[in-house]
Amino acid sequence: MGQLPSNLQQGTKQTHSLRHHLSAPILRKKFCKIFRIKINSDLIAIPIIEDSLTCGWLFSEVIRKYNSEAQIVALRTKNNLEIIDAWLGSYDRPLYPISDEEELFAVFKEEVKGEIDWSHFNHIKLIGKGGFSKVTEVRKKDTGKLYAIKTMSKEFVINEDKVRQVLAERNIMINSSHPFIIELHWAFQTPTELNLVLDFCPGGELFYHLHKLGRFNEKQAKFYFAEILLGLEYLHGRNIVYRDLKPENILLDIDGHIKITDFGISKENVSLRERTYSYCGSPEYMCPEMLNKTGHSHGVDFYSLGSFLYEMLTGLPPFYDPDKQKMHWNIQNENPHIPNYISHKAKDLLLKLLDKNSERRLGCKRGTEEVKSHPWCNDIEWASLLQKKISPPLVPSLNSSNFDLSYINLNPDAAKSILKKRHTGIDVDPFRGFDHSKENQPKSNVQDLSCLSTNSSGIIKKSKNKENLNATDDFLLAKLENFESRAIAKPKSYFSFTEAYEDSANEFSTPNSHSKLDNIRSGSASPYQKLISVKVQPKKLKRSKTPINTDEGITLSKENPKAKSEIARKDKKKMSKTCK
Repeated sequence: MGQLPSNLQQGTKQTHSLRHHLSAPILRKKFCKIFRIKINSDLIAIPIIEDSLTCGWLFSEVIRKYNSEAQIVALRTKNNLEIIDAWLGSYDRPLYPISDEEELFAVFKEEVKGEIDWSHFNHIKLIGKGGFSKVTEVRKKDTGKLYAIKTMSKEFVINEDKVRQVLAERNIMINSSHPFIIELHWAFQTPTELNLVLDFCPGGELFYHLHKLGRFNEKQAKFYFAEILLGLEYLHGRNIVYRDLKPENILLDIDGHIKITDFGISKENVSLRERTYSYCGSPEYMCPEMLNKTGHSHGVDFYSLGSFLYEMLTGLPPFYDPDKQKMHWNIQNENPHIPNYISHKAKDLLLKLLDKNSERRLGCKRGTEEVKSHPWCNDIEWASLLQKKISPPLVPSLNSSNFDLSYINLNPDAAKSILKKRHTGIDVDPFRGFDHSKENQPKSNVQDLSCLSTNSSGIIKKSKNKENLNATDDFLLAKLENFESRAIAKPKSYFSFTEAYEDSANEFSTPNSHSKLDNIRSGSASPYQKLISVKVQPKKLKRSKTPINTDEGITLSKENPKAKSEIARKDKKKMSKTCK
């Protein structure tokens, strides 16, 4: 019943006659709900016999009852409530989340021409903003499907030497296909912008849900830990080190399953036994070898996974301190405090993942299979989890938005004008060939390694896509090398978020941005772009472009995670995400 009927021809009944002949008070005695569908100037009443009827049934009823040459491609709520709009687009979902007397609006198909660009999408609302980028919820005109478009300023990317970073993020997503990794559908550019069209995740960030509850129980934490581990297994199998695992970078889809996002500081072509020497990550989650600058490999992700699990179970990262230098000293020298309420198996797993010696750390010898074999993970059904057959412990709210109200309430003109619209003023274009369409992409040769164990040497045979770069990638790299060989002066008036570090060879730097964890605690928001920007509601958060430096210290209770979290939220010290 949930499938869309094959016959999509519009019905023969006139909507105005239906509107006059159906009486809502009479219908209410017989039917459990009535939906009102606004189609241009007409209003159709659809009686719902039972909540087990599906969105596909409702959509087909609207088409059947409406007599028009125009083709309806979607239904939406009056106020564009993101999660219900996404729900209505899934034909097999039941109608129970939609309220009685709900007024829905028909979305008509619009013709699109030429290559993918902004003219193919209808802007809905801004859902996130960063120092040089923003994220917009959009609907594709010809299909009615919802997407999130991450838009980056070319001016900032070029002047702050982020070209390699942006291209790496694009290429990783193009060559990835996994249920727990964000999907790139298109990439296109304008004279001033770079745009990535991504999955729309109406559940927001896991960070939002974690800090709304304070902490998770072990059953809840185990679910997210396991899905993240499967995503890391896929990335590591393709010799990609993620390097930025934290709650802010884990999105939730409409059902509550995770999507790993933000690959800006990920590193390609690094096997389990190889090391890279860049300095990057978020301060709370940096591993000791990163801080010591002795080189790191896949172990950086296993350490971050341990920090992530610790935060889910306690409410804070393991070595958190408002003083960044002290926190880094703690990471390098202190042992993590494990609260008594954490089980023995979970404690053992945490200690092994947070081992300061990367040679001993769990996962650094046999990869993710070593972590999956730990006793705490014995009851996880990995195959069912990969197929999304296990229900998430937390389901995003269907009654309210999961996005920052300060963004979604902006009028369209203000939202569109957030990024500066200036040409780069250079005669070498490092982004030529940036455009991408998944529809035109040949069948990927990348193997699905999500269930594949890494071998003892950690060396996984590279896919054909990695051994033989396609013409577009060759061209991009050639243009990048040509571009980087030229000296481009940075305008003094242009504000830089970059740390005062020298770029290391063959690496890139990331914006000097504040940790969202600290900013939520301190009541200010991060300027760093996340695909889905979520803040604790309803408190209005102000964005700060410069770090706040204080000598103020704070003592955190080790026994009461809620008290620690509350104290930390009052902290005015902000962390910086750096990469060198």
